[in-house]
Amino acid sequence: MSKHKAKRVSNYELFFDLAVVLAISQLTSAFHVQHIGFSEMLSFFAACIIMLNIWNNEAFYYNKYGDSRRIDIYSVIVLMLWVGNLALSFNFDVAYLRNHYSNVLVFNSMLILCYGTIALQYYLKGRKLGFNQDIKTSIGLLIAYMLLLLPVATGIISYSNWVVVLYFLPLILPLILHLSFFKRTAREIFWQPINFPHALERNQLLTIVTFGESVIATIKTYPLMTAPLEGALLFFGMAGLFMFYIIQTFINIDHHQHTSIYGLFYSHAIIIVSLLFFTVGLEFMADHHHHNLGITFFIISVIAFYIGVLFTSVYNQEIYRVNKTILSKYAGFLAVGSLAFYFFRNNLILVGVSLIIMNYLIMRSGMAYRRQQRERNQVPHPDPNQNLRDFS
Repeated sequence: MSKHKAKRVSNYELFFDLAVVLAISQLTSAFHVQHIGFSEMLSFFAACIIMLNIWNNEAFYYNKYGDSRRIDIYSVIVLMLWVGNLALSFNFDVAYLRNHYSNVLVFNSMLILCYGTIALQYYLKGRKLGFNQDIKTSIGLLIAYMLLLLPVATGIISYSNWVVVLYFLPLILPLILHLSFFKRTAREIFWQPINFPHALERNQLLTIVTFGESVIATIKTYPLMTAPLEGALLFFGMAGLFMFYIIQTFINIDHHQHTSIYGLFYSHAIIIVSLLFFTVGLEFMADHHHHNLGITFFIISVIAFYIGVLFTSVYNQEIYRVNKTILSKYAGFLAVGSLAFYFFRNNLILVGVSLIIMNYLIMRSGMAYRRQQRERNQVPHPDPNQNLRDFS
């Protein structure tokens, strides 16, 4: 693949991520409601997707058109205000939402303002650079998202599980367009302007921010003074997940390529959502009322996390492309580890030990595979004294 010059992540994008930090924190804390059933879990899942939809749309804009013009600086700061207040209105007590509709109105109004601000960014940039097909299509999609939410924001449609479907549309409509019979048009609209190195770095930063919430949750829920073994083992187990992600996205992936980034964003959607469920799972496991639900979240989220990370392997350097052999090893360790989590579900110390061992075996297998591939292709092994980023 041809080399693709990296676009630097701006300080204003990092500033915007501060509002996302608040949203992530509010997401996990607001999910601690007395009753958690299907409707509550669906609402939490939808809120995770909503946060990703806002972040993804802004990331796409900055990737393709963001620069140091005042319209970008002022508009992203305004967007932060809407995102922050949207986060404050997170509430997953469905019974409360049905009886107190004002919360639903505020939430959807803030969401409309978020999409409207991003649409305004595209419009203002179009006035400066010209309205190409990509800008027109992006504005059209964002306006469509806003119009679909208006009946909910104005109270014409009551909140229900069916309403949640509207929140998933910004995640799937671009994919439908890409897979439609307008594939060539979709390719021209969505592929060419994207800067892959910038997109990868933005997704890495969002993942690190989400891991930060897991760090806080683990330390606060299992402090060493009261739960030393559980706290240490679950913390190192969580850190093992982070290490696997970093190795995959920093070492294995070819950072300088010109290709579609949709797979990158969708795989990170799986990663981010799984980490959010992993975080609440850790917290629930410490509560005897929600322990069984917590262990279920824990097991499913670990499996989904590894699947999401491995989906990014389609962007690997040619020498590190995964094959059926290494994937079967990963799947075997993941299956045995998941069974161990379930078997030891009432002993968090053994759950933590199982997670650490599973992570270690998976990472050692990946390291051995990379060494094998380099030797097979007669590529020198990296000198750790010269290249500190390659841990293999």
